[in-house]
Amino acid sequence: MRKAVYKLVRSTPPALVYAVFVLLLMLAMAPLCRVLLFGLSMDELLKLRCLAPV
Repeated sequence: MRKAVYKLVRSTPPALVYAVFVLLLMLAMAPLCRVLLFGLSMDELLKLRCLAPV
């Protein structure tokens, strides 16, 4: 089993590993990117105001 895993890891091209990493990174940062691209809506501002401690 371990030999098969090592063989699979060695045969995986580095570009594929980087592409998967970038895809997962973009999915993790999607909420931030949405705010940066489109700005905050009034609903989101109200949510932030209502959740903030006074």
